[in-house]
Amino acid sequence: MSSNLSSWIVVAEILRHTPVGVWFALAAITVFGALQWRERRVSRTRLLAVPVALAAYSLWATCSAFGVDAAPAWLAGMALVLMAGYALPSTRTAPVDADGRVVMAGSAVPLLAMWALFGLRYVVAVALALHAAWAKSLPAVIGLSLLFGALSGLFAARAWRVLQSARWPRAVPAA
Repeated sequence: MSSNLSSWIVVAEILRHTPVGVWFALAAITVFGALQWRERRVSRTRLLAVPVALAAYSLWATCSAFGVDAAPAWLAGMALVLMAGYALPSTRTAPVDADGRVVMAGSAVPLLAMWALFGLRYVVAVALALHAAWAKSLPAVIGLSLLFGALSGLFAARAWRVLQSARWPRAVPAA
């Protein structure tokens, strides 16, 4: 019983010492991810901006935790998911409005992936704060860097598949 109680005390202390900005970031991610549940129309630029921003965040999280030497493992994780997304047959066609905006179907997957990326970053930061030597453990560095990259790859693969499956309107010939 004492061990179970001490575990809860540790968790409570970790949560208590978490900076307030982290909780604001989680709230923003949750709101943004919840907006992905509804059908919406997005430009190509916006469709690509989200995967680029999340990839930059993920790469920053990897490099801040493990150093720049972890970047190749991150890139490998992203590349593996991108290749898998490219290899899978497309089951839907993304409709495109006359103004060139892609009609995106609502999905909970982006929210879940954003939570996973946030959660992984949080857990890694806490684990490294408690056990700094893990940042030099090759299996941990490679495995976690691959996972960070793979989560980023989910967003990039989704954008790629939408762009590839979209039916773009034909350009109106000049008179």
